[in-house]
Amino acid sequence: MNDNRIKVLQIIGNARLGGVASCLMNYFRFADTDKFRFDFATYGESPLDERVKEIDPSSRIFHIPSFEKNFFKSMREIGRVCRTEKYGIVHSHMTTLSAFALPPAAKAGVPVRICHAHSAFDKNSDRYLFKKILRPFAAKRATHLMACSAHAAKNLFRTRADEAFLLPNAIDGAHFACSAQEHFEAKRKCGLEGRTILFVGRFAFAKNLFFLLDAFALARRQRQMTLLLVGDGEHRPALENAVREKGLEQSVRLIPPADPAVWYKAADLFCLPSRYEGLGMAAIEAQAAGLPCIFSDAVPKEADISKKSIFLPLDEVRWADAMLKDRPRHPDGDKALLRAGYEIRKEAHLLTDFYEKALGERI
Repeated sequence: MNDNRIKVLQIIGNARLGGVASCLMNYFRFADTDKFRFDFATYGESPLDERVKEIDPSSRIFHIPSFEKNFFKSMREIGRVCRTEKYGIVHSHMTTLSAFALPPAAKAGVPVRICHAHSAFDKNSDRYLFKKILRPFAAKRATHLMACSAHAAKNLFRTRADEAFLLPNAIDGAHFACSAQEHFEAKRKCGLEGRTILFVGRFAFAKNLFFLLDAFALARRQRQMTLLLVGDGEHRPALENAVREKGLEQSVRLIPPADPAVWYKAADLFCLPSRYEGLGMAAIEAQAAGLPCIFSDAVPKEADISKKSIFLPLDEVRWADAMLKDRPRHPDGDKALLRAGYEIRKEAHLLTDFYEKALGERI
């Protein structure tokens, strides 16, 4: 392997959950590993470690302390890694926590330092004051700005939003594409009968799953249906208790994190009831699989790549009514993905092209 490759440190923090790691791995999988070496800084061992090594065995993975729990120690470790490895680029995917991730990279002399906005927040967000305090400092030591959507860029970078390069959360459309026959086979494989509603993502405050559960319970009174919650997070125990308390054990399944493609193919409707959202990578995946979608009105309109999704305010009755209505799957999810610029096989060059241009500007 070429030791003169451009070395990039990807700081992603929690690699176990969420769309950030998935988005980055999609770009990494199609990157030119003869020209670039991607290293990773995460909060600890995770399935990501093995996936990284499968793509490039020479990539290094550094396990750092959590910025939320001990940012001084985390900053020292990032500084040590940057000084030792002499990176050309440090790419922080930590949104507001980039306020801690980028200063040690700057101090170590890394020429290109990217602050990437992967999410948005507002007054209804968890840890709102903490995020609000950090926001002015998130990109202070960045040389370049990046975001998953115009909404996320404006939310984090405010008056500098127009400076941000918008990198789509591109996916491998072929992996999610679903024909009518594949939908039937996936349903049988997953042991599902009747109407199936799906959520994929973190079991966390932002995703608003207790609201989804309440709306589903209302709809379930009128029609036999199943709710699949695929993912994990701090709300799992409370969600399990809520399912039992509502007597929905036979209708709601909590499924551990896994490749969600088969669940997108098996389901009849996808729901994303987020309180706030940068874009919603699961929303893109669901539409690539042809699923009709219901999004909260806090999800950016950019997420509607099919131009057929429904956006609703967070009203349980309206969501229950929407869940009850049959909507056909869309056979042209792959075309929608291409039109919107979210097909990784076409867009994979965007990230490394950006890196090369940024280095040319700084060296």
